[in-house]
Amino acid sequence: MQFATILSLAACLSLGTASPVDRRTGSGVIVFHGAAGAQYTLTVPLDGSNTPTNNVLSISSVSSSTVNVGSQCTLHTVDSPVALVEGPAGTWVVGPPQTVTSISCSSGSTPPVNPPATIVIEFDGADPDQGAKYSLNVPLNGATIPTNNALSISTLVSTFADLPTKCHFVYVDFPAALSLIRPNTWAVGPPQTITSVSCHA
Repeated sequence: MQFATILSLAACLSLGTASPVDRRTGSGVIVFHGAAGAQYTLTVPLDGSNTPTNNVLSISSVSSSTVNVGSQCTLHTVDSPVALVEGPAGTWVVGPPQTVTSISCSSGSTPPVNPPATIVIEFDGADPDQGAKYSLNVPLNGATIPTNNALSISTLVSTFADLPTKCHFVYVDFPAALSLIRPNTWAVGPPQTITSVSCHA
């Protein structure tokens, strides 16, 4: 009897120490939309871990009221990397539509008390390791900064997490889609020359 009581107390103590950890673990709810109204919902931890979808539905858009999917999440798909294009509030169009096998999300960073006046954006061509790249200091005041560079850009690199939504890029051909492929790095699809950029805080 005494041994059982000790076990019960140990279990209670274990639960008591585990609950604060659970409360500290953030998560977000993301809805995956297919064609003809088909959809499913996942609760995704915001710790960078990979969450499988276990669903073969071809996804054409995702939505969330709690997570900025475009800047906080990476979608892993059955075919090629997807581009997320921001649509109506809290909605991102997936291009091209395809099955999402898993998703990983991280918590949004807390905005600094004094946001930076400028950000640095690295414009990478097809072979940045061989020097096919350049960087620009871009003010967060909406001013248009010409690139003065004809390099065809494949990826953009910046620590400015809101780059897809708060920066406007002018392309030599037609608007491209920016897809987060790894932290601080966005693929430009299709790759092309960027003639200017403007950003706001």
